[in-house]
Amino acid sequence: MSAQARQHRQSIDLARTLAAFGVVAVHIHASVNDWFGHVALALFLVLSAFLTARAADRNGGRPDWPVRVRRILLPWVFWSAAYWLLNALTAEGASLDVLPREPLSLLVGASIHLWFLPFVLLAGLVVRPVLAFTRTVPRLALAALGLGLVGVPLFWVHTVFPFAPEPLPQWAYAVPPFLCGVLLVPAHRMQRIVLPLAALGGLNLVALVMSHGAPWAWTTLAGALAFETFWNLPVEHPVLPVLGRSCFGVYLLHPFFMLVGYKLFGTGVPWPLFSLLVFALSALTALGLQRLPLIRAVV
Repeated sequence: MSAQARQHRQSIDLARTLAAFGVVAVHIHASVNDWFGHVALALFLVLSAFLTARAADRNGGRPDWPVRVRRILLPWVFWSAAYWLLNALTAEGASLDVLPREPLSLLVGASIHLWFLPFVLLAGLVVRPVLAFTRTVPRLALAALGLGLVGVPLFWVHTVFPFAPEPLPQWAYAVPPFLCGVLLVPAHRMQRIVLPLAALGGLNLVALVMSHGAPWAWTTLAGALAFETFWNLPVEHPVLPVLGRSCFGVYLLHPFFMLVGYKLFGTGVPWPLFSLLVFALSALTALGLQRLPLIRAVV
């Protein structure tokens, strides 16, 4: 494998694409028994954390904050404003008087799916101290144990989802797979990936008991194992980097195309077909917007 191929693994583009499709599909086919949407989200979280921590590790343990702020904060502000305006124009008795009134709503913007952006931006604060701490195998094992212990109360919050204000349930679910993704960087270097994976597995067993066997309870481990599978998958195709570039835009744009699809076709389209349609329209639009000098900064 060439140095360039090692730098950019097209299997990760495939992972991004499948995870993005999973997020689109679960937003279209929401269910209390969902598991594939949770697996897709966990894969996204592990992948995002791992790539952030890996880049920071190569930079002396320091994340590139100017780049992260530009790539995360700017799109979050832009699309929060865009969806606020869209909600105002499409609501019954359209009015611009739909500004968020709860403090926690500022963490999700004008659309609940935007919770991911402020989360990954703030969660990035743990990357440097975690990398600095996990320089030896015993310390990595201690950090993995900490992941398991911290995850128990967080998964309890996710279990009582109907009673916790948004985005607390989403953030509570997201912390353990994100931490696992960070820990996998030193774990790969030390060839001890079993440590963070075992911690996440133990946490998932606790979650299964705590949630009385809820389908989401095992999904963070599934997402981490999926990441490891894709990371080591020797796959290459010219379309994969293109799809990978579109995934951030798919995440940002798919609620708009869901709205358009429901307006045009109603709710009678089978959800797998509707998911493919929304994903394709979002991806094509994202790739088109990335060619525009100003808009490409937010997609």
